[in-house]
Amino acid sequence: MTGTESQKFQFTENMGLLFEKSGSSRTLGRVFGYLLLSGEPKTLDEIAEGLLFSKATASLTVRQGLFLHFFEKISIPGERKDHYQANAGFWIGSMSQKIDSLKEWEGLVEKGLGLVDPRNTAALENLQEMKDYFNFLRWYFSDLDEQYRRWKKGEIPKGD
Repeated sequence: MTGTESQKFQFTENMGLLFEKSGSSRTLGRVFGYLLLSGEPKTLDEIAEGLLFSKATASLTVRQGLFLHFFEKISIPGERKDHYQANAGFWIGSMSQKIDSLKEWEGLVEKGLGLVDPRNTAALENLQEMKDYFNFLRWYFSDLDEQYRRWKKGEIPKGD
């Protein structure tokens, strides 16, 4: 294994560990890292071979990644097999969904506030603190997509 191959292997392994740390599967992270570095769409056979997986593991993981929008299925003219690539743009939509889900959290906490006995000040304070924080986060990130687009266009300084 060359130095570059070793570094790519380590990147892929680290991506797997980061996915695992974030609550996903290590295997999904390894496939995502592998596809990010590949530069071109890969078949299930190529993914399995490149990561030393069984084809069944590669298939299951890719299906999971497609469902979660980490990967995209690509059709290549003249090729019978499906190809897959990483969907790096997934993060933008994913973050927007997480921000939108704060509304649900806030609504549920609001219901909890209505269920607590007014004399239970500890519970009221805890729930109100959660509600305030979710409200703040929704406000703070409300224009995140727009700010990102402006940043990409160079309209906002890119702090290094």
